[in-house]
Amino acid sequence: MGDQAPLASLNAFTEARVDLEPVGQGPVVQIQLPSTGTFGRASRLHRRVLPTAAVCQDEETYTRSCLASASSIYFSHSRIYPRSFLWRLLDNGKVLELRSVDLSKHDRESREATVILQLGLPSAIRKGCVALADDGQDTLSVFAVTKSNELFHLAIRTTFFCDAAASEEDIDRWCSSFSPSTMCNIVRLVSASPQQLVATLDDGAIMKLNRNSGRSPDGSLWQCVTCNNGKWGSSLRGLIRWQGANSVRYDGVVLDSSTAIAAEFSPSRTHLLTVCANHTMKIWNLAEGRVVFSMDLLGQRREPQDIPSVLLDAGNPETLRVFEAEGAIEGDKYYAVTYSPHEEGQFKFWAIRDEDQGSLGVRFLYPDNILRPPDPQSTLESKAVWKLADLRIGRGSHDTGIDLWVLMRSSRRYKAYSLRFDLADLHEPWSSSWASTVSGNSDQQTPPQSVPSDAPDAPDLWLEYLLLPGRHSRAILNTALSIYCSTRNAKQAMNAKGTLEDRMFSAIATQVNSVQVKGEEESGTQFAQYREAMQQEWRLLYQEVQDLGRLGCQALSLAFDHHSGMPWLLFNSGCAAIRDCSRLELIAQNTPAVLQTSTDLFEAPSIEGGPTPEPKLPHELAVLVHAAATFREAFSPSFRRICFSSLSSELWQEPLYSVPKRIEDYYHQCGFAEEITDFAIAGLREALIPIKDIEGLTTDHFLAVTEEVPRFITNKSSNLIFTRFGRKVLVRGAQEMIDLHARILFDLLMLVVFIEMEVDKDILPKSSLDTYMVFITLLEQLKRYELMKWLVRSVWSEPIDPQQQLRKEVQSNWRKDAGPTILETLFAAAVQPQAFRGQSQGASLSDAIQDLLVYCTGTTGDNHSVTLDKVIVHVHSNLLKRNELDLASDFLPYLPSTPWAVYIKGRYHLVRGETTGAASCFQKAAYKMASKSKSSKDYREASARLLSPTEAAHFGQGLHFYYKHIYDLFSSSSYSAYAVHFAQLASQFTPQSSSLEPPTSLLTSLFNSSLQTSDIQTAFTALTRLPHQEQKAHLPTLIKTLLTLHNGPKQLLDLPWPPHIHPAIDSYLSNSRTSQLSSSSKPTISLEHQRKILAAWRLKHGDCRGAAAALYSQTAVQVKQKGKHTSGAGVPKFKLDNGEDGEGVGNKRVDETYLTVINLMACIGGENGDGKGAKGGETWLLSAADEGKRKVVTIADVRKEWQKELDRRSMVEAGRWGFGLGTGVEEMELG
Repeated sequence: MGDQAPLASLNAFTEARVDLEPVGQGPVVQIQLPSTGTFGRASRLHRRVLPTAAVCQDEETYTRSCLASASSIYFSHSRIYPRSFLWRLLDNGKVLELRSVDLSKHDRESREATVILQLGLPSAIRKGCVALADDGQDTLSVFAVTKSNELFHLAIRTTFFCDAAASEEDIDRWCSSFSPSTMCNIVRLVSASPQQLVATLDDGAIMKLNRNSGRSPDGSLWQCVTCNNGKWGSSLRGLIRWQGANSVRYDGVVLDSSTAIAAEFSPSRTHLLTVCANHTMKIWNLAEGRVVFSMDLLGQRREPQDIPSVLLDAGNPETLRVFEAEGAIEGDKYYAVTYSPHEEGQFKFWAIRDEDQGSLGVRFLYPDNILRPPDPQSTLESKAVWKLADLRIGRGSHDTGIDLWVLMRSSRRYKAYSLRFDLADLHEPWSSSWASTVSGNSDQQTPPQSVPSDAPDAPDLWLEYLLLPGRHSRAILNTALSIYCSTRNAKQAMNAKGTLEDRMFSAIATQVNSVQVKGEEESGTQFAQYREAMQQEWRLLYQEVQDLGRLGCQALSLAFDHHSGMPWLLFNSGCAAIRDCSRLELIAQNTPAVLQTSTDLFEAPSIEGGPTPEPKLPHELAVLVHAAATFREAFSPSFRRICFSSLSSELWQEPLYSVPKRIEDYYHQCGFAEEITDFAIAGLREALIPIKDIEGLTTDHFLAVTEEVPRFITNKSSNLIFTRFGRKVLVRGAQEMIDLHARILFDLLMLVVFIEMEVDKDILPKSSLDTYMVFITLLEQLKRYELMKWLVRSVWSEPIDPQQQLRKEVQSNWRKDAGPTILETLFAAAVQPQAFRGQSQGASLSDAIQDLLVYCTGTTGDNHSVTLDKVIVHVHSNLLKRNELDLASDFLPYLPSTPWAVYIKGRYHLVRGETTGAASCFQKAAYKMASKSKSSKDYREASARLLSPTEAAHFGQGLHFYYKHIYDLFSSSSYSAYAVHFAQLASQFTPQSSSLEPPTSLLTSLFNSSLQTSDIQTAFTALTRLPHQEQKAHLPTLIKTLLTLHNGPKQLLDLPWPPHIHPAIDSYLSNSRTSQLSSSSKPTISLEHQRKILAAWRLKHGDCRGAAAALYSQTAVQVKQKGKHTSGAGVPKFKLDNGEDGEGVGNKRVDETYLTVINLMACIGGENGDGKGAKGGETWLLSAADEGKRKVVTIADVRKEWQKELDRRSMVEAGRWGFGLGTGVEEMELG
């Protein structure tokens, strides 16, 4: 057969790439391992726990601390979590970092493996000299050989990754070191088990290391045996190194051409397969220590002088893989695949039947085939040189076929490919069935560099772009900001406290503010220069971010989990889970030509739309999607921005016009007529040629694409849950899928608007393409994706996890804005990964991502009936519950106009203290929320438990209970005026039952709230509707309030008090202590004022005797007050209660009181005014005596007392008064 060069590959996989910053604020445990030196003295152990990763101040520090020189993932044979361990070498190989990267775990597993171990070694680790093994239990064995040929063995328990305190145990229990007795350098290290290692040496020999059950006689833990195929001269080569033409220099060491640069154990662990630098594959019998098979990688016989031309690069050791296969050819025990970079690169597959039989037991599987790797750039114009960086092989999902994964790399560019094949047939799949991966779509978005300098939101757009979760790690952003500040002399901004967003803005503003304003007359020009300067500074900061980001784009290796069928891609700054593309991703990421030739690789969609169903094949839909993308790419940046900004009003505002009018308005508002160029139209028509130009478009084409958008949840049961790292990967994959789907829908919408407004209806009639229906369908889909984009870019301002909250004080500022997104917290945690028994974990991850997209937009499935509106309200309720008012304010435009949403919006206004807006919202939602629709439990769950059980019970029970709930909200927030209003409404809508009165609790609440706002009329109404016993209990409060008001006494007399309350009011006013019972915050009334009010009250109700009695008791008080303020040594002088001085004023008041009492008593006696009663008896009243006993006072007694007071005044005026002033002491005349 001929040369088997792969044709164009299908982009069937995509990367969910994430950085390796701590997950969920997980701690970083740094441990400096001790070294046993020449004299046997151990160095001191250093250990510290960092709450977060350290901040890098410059590019060099960032490279050493964050970029790995080697990395891979080890998958444990155990099924106990954690079982997937990522290791990488930092700081030029001096630090070995370990962490768990499991995506899922059993739902009964409560531990989270978020601890990161950073182990510092005494010297750098040799390249290719890290090996991991496990015992199938809970211990991970890590082996590393340093450049000083010191072998470290770390027996790390899995609890180290779950609890930072677990690593505090004695280091001698889990760390040991050993120096093999060899003068050669170790080149590669492979492990068969925690007890068996093999190292390849630079002289072509191998060294077996077996761990002793106890210490050997020399005290070591390892037994070493060096094998060099029985050649006695190996020791001489070990002492004297010749650097001839057949030697290779690698990692500072000269290697013999026979040195094994790649090694793999046979499945039985009895043999070792190696690929040597001299382009040969060898098989070692480990028990005998000899080579039993050796052959050139391409099966050619080479002379010694030909060896230098085919020497292999020791820095690319991933050229050999050993695998077993289901359905193996009879007699074959296992297989191997090797790669030779020579002769344009070739793969060879080897079948091993009996290693010890040499060439009789080993053969090529496809000797007549030249199997070349895929070429990412196969055009003649391409000058890039692509090399194979890694290869992995394993069984496919459900044990169907074999999966071969290869990683091609050219400088920082890379491409991963996959091939599924059977051993019996490789020829046809190799040439036509390769599939490749594509990088995430979020990284392809362009920065806002084209934003006009006068745009008011330019800084916001830059911050949103740079700080989008998952786009750049916080290490990159902080390092870039530090470099920017150091080069722009803005160190003060860098040292400022606050979030990363605040410090970025501060640094830019500090630099821009250095621009001097020349003069007032040039203020307009200077302002434009200021804006342009700010835009330029943002570009400079972005360039620093880009430069650091490019440093972390180098692909290092592949990893493959044989248990889950999941491939991984390792970078120097992170890792990527390789998942299967969704159907819409397949359509968007492949050309129509590739899809047309790859229909056998996936099930062709059979989408039906319109009244006459017509299935559309994937390549037909790809033509439409790519044509719409070509059309949009021809837009100018400013026009594209206007189209995006104008779309928001169409999505979130209630439509006021018909669909044709809306399309027309959008067309003119964006300026299609001026912006769409002939070049854009020509590109569109050319892209649509496969379906007969624009005339070939139909409604079915557009609807078929929208039908590919996820709409249903898988509804498969699973006992798995995502880990925190798994949720990070899930959200990253969702972010990329959201961006891609939203871009496709937007492209189609632009195309529909253009067709409706500019394409002649004779060319494309409505019967073929119903633009109105497609326009509405696309808007509904875009509404969901705009919501998803908000959820995936919005981050909580406070830690959600209680453990994170406890560590909040020790976290540095730069980590405060790296919390989880709202999408992850509210929705990703509820998505379950599917068990991957029937499919690979990559396919399961894609299903979970699509489930997440469905779940967070409320699209209904078989067992799901949550609408988009309800999901939006649920999100807003969560924001209010967690007091995220800034996020809640940003989310307001997404709220629908449903009663439930309007009610939650009212809760938002209430929390913000916007009482008018809150009252308006509550009033609008009243009727629907009071109607019976669902249970109180449903309301509470729909509000994310923002509502308490008591609050939720008020819904659906009628307006009375609804308004009672609103009253409680305003009352608890101390907004009494609105509390009174809603209490009145609740009282007004009291349900008709056996009791026609509202509940006592509501009337009491209304009464108290009304008093707080001095609404006496409402308080009086509520009081009179209370039961009699409650009326008596609350009456003093109302009277006390009335007595402190300026117009209170008049209101007290004017109110229509029920007769049964009169005695209680009289009793309260009669109490001499009433004047002292008023609130301390209000002025206290005088006793004189109180008795006047009592007299007025009694007179109002026809009780003249009682009124006279009240005033009569006041005369004694007034006379006594005059006596208190009279000086015995001079002219009598006293001060009245109102502050006025003077004997005349006091006398007048006393006279008025006596006169009023006499008149009232005369009224009791009859119309003649003689003081005689109806039966001729003298009028009387009861007055309290000094000793507390009451006495009878007649009208004559009152007149006598008044006369006595008048006589006293005459004596004073005549200058005669006694020393006791009326106390019975003999008077003395002076004069």
